[in-house]
Amino acid sequence: MRKAWLALPALVLLASCAGLDPARRYQEAARQLRFSLDRVEPSIQLAFPLEDSRLGFRLLLGVDNPSQVRFQARSLAGRIHLEEGTQSHPIGQVVFSRGLDLAPMSRSQVPVDLSFSYRELHQSWGAIQSAVRGYKGTWRLEGQLQMEAFGIPFTLPIRAVKAIGN
Repeated sequence: MRKAWLALPALVLLASCAGLDPARRYQEAARQLRFSLDRVEPSIQLAFPLEDSRLGFRLLLGVDNPSQVRFQARSLAGRIHLEEGTQSHPIGQVVFSRGLDLAPMSRSQVPVDLSFSYRELHQSWGAIQSAVRGYKGTWRLEGQLQMEAFGIPFTLPIRAVKAIGN
């Protein structure tokens, strides 16, 4: 009878160990993910009248998964900025809602498209013009990535940068 009472506290202690908590293990693996802004490609879609024209950017976001855990990225929401010297210009919001498989020990790329109308461009035109012409600067993407591993959901903050220019 006495040994049975000793087993109960031992089980409680064992169950509370951080190493046995799968959610904690997946969160630690998710913190190992590395993000990079691999490419930013501008495109212009002219239309008449000119107010119907659009400027687009295709962002290629790279994700390195050095862990042994397979993740499913469910969505991405963030803001993209263009930094020139000491100035930071907000360019727009990025929303990605397609699923993406992040296999263990691999690299994946996520294409994200941004599109701006003529009116939306007015506020950020100086920064965007610099990016299109190839002046020096840095693209910066900051946001939140909604992920899942074995049915356990996570939110992971992301930050990716890409230097541009001559």
